[in-house]
Amino acid sequence: MKHLLTLLLLSISMISVAQNDIKEEHNLTELSKKQIIDSLTKQLEEFYIRPNAVGEIKKKLNEKYKKGVYRDIVKLNEFAGKLSSDLIEASKDLHFGVVYDPEWTENHLRKENKEVQKKIKAEELAEAKKKNFGFQQTRILEGNIGYLKFDYFEDPAIASETAASAMQFLSSTDALIIDLRQNNGGAMEMGQFLSSYFYSGKELPLYKYYYTEKNRKKVEREMWLLPSVPGKRMEDVDIYILTSNTTFSAAEWMSYSLQNLKRVTIVGERTAGGAHPIDRKVLPNGFFVNIPFGEVNDPITNTDFEGKGVMPDVLCKSEEAINTSHILALQKLSSKSKDLENNLDWYIPIIKNRQKKASVTDEILKSYQGKYGKVELKFENNNLYYKWNNIATLLLIPLDQDLFLLDGIDDFRIQIVSENGVVTGFKRIYQVGQDKFYKKE
Repeated sequence: MKHLLTLLLLSISMISVAQNDIKEEHNLTELSKKQIIDSLTKQLEEFYIRPNAVGEIKKKLNEKYKKGVYRDIVKLNEFAGKLSSDLIEASKDLHFGVVYDPEWTENHLRKENKEVQKKIKAEELAEAKKKNFGFQQTRILEGNIGYLKFDYFEDPAIASETAASAMQFLSSTDALIIDLRQNNGGAMEMGQFLSSYFYSGKELPLYKYYYTEKNRKKVEREMWLLPSVPGKRMEDVDIYILTSNTTFSAAEWMSYSLQNLKRVTIVGERTAGGAHPIDRKVLPNGFFVNIPFGEVNDPITNTDFEGKGVMPDVLCKSEEAINTSHILALQKLSSKSKDLENNLDWYIPIIKNRQKKASVTDEILKSYQGKYGKVELKFENNNLYYKWNNIATLLLIPLDQDLFLLDGIDDFRIQIVSENGVVTGFKRIYQVGQDKFYKKE
């Protein structure tokens, strides 16, 4: 049995992919289906974290079997998918999933064999390397805002070096955005590892949890911030976590824990609501089931988010979360900054335009045409161009009705000046707050 600290979550979508990748060798008989259902309910009775719910789940599965719901299902993967959806429907627990994987079940049954274990670990490591241990992107956004995206929580036993490299790449940023919108969870130790970068070595509990062993033996544990991490910490940096309605399990726990500690601002959508850790249990005929077998409680709230999800501090559509958090980070930094040479508000129109493109009509653009000293603004092919001294021609990209970014140049911007509806000139606006006026001839 895998310990809570080495759990690997399989979301429903991941289960579907796994099923499609496995070649079906034979069809199911009615006897095989009954054996699988009986074995499944037995595993629930022994390990499911909600023992009072097992009777009702067992009853509903057996009723479906007696009514012939599974009678016409002969495909192995189809049966696994149907059992998964029925388990979730009966329990309202999104962690449940039945998978057909004869290779895994065979290896698990031979888990005491050292050669088998060596092979399994090698295969898991090779697969994790292909996914870069879940880490997909590290970037520096405008205004020195760090951005980290990872799509699952790999065990730091094999992923800590990659995680530490990502954190060091971002260690000199002034704020950090962590994108968990597509993260389906995994090993909670990765949440512990990353969260430890956001504190200065203080002792602090992150999670209290317990899990059920055989014969319903209850084991209780706590998970604390790590006393040390590789490289530089980011204890004074504002942290923003992005969530969606598919953010799940360990990704939710990292968000929930740091939110309750008031260390992060969560931006996006309410999360899926899967708080329970899982373990894989072998079923007959090459199947296994993911069973929620433990419970995690937050040390501050003494509860969890099972079935409820984690509510963001700033609620918005998930696709808007990155730009929303980027603007929030810049505004907060700008309010604290006295550095006139680094006007962070300078970047906000770019980000707003990225989220919703400014639309300026051809009629308005044409009204801006004309000579402005050595500069000519000219409308061509439905665009406005900036022509300097008949040497350089640059596309003007609208950030607002009268504000334009020069394509390829960020030293200054162009703002059209009008009086009583008549264009009188434009200003070159610089990031440091200075501007220069050019009169229209």
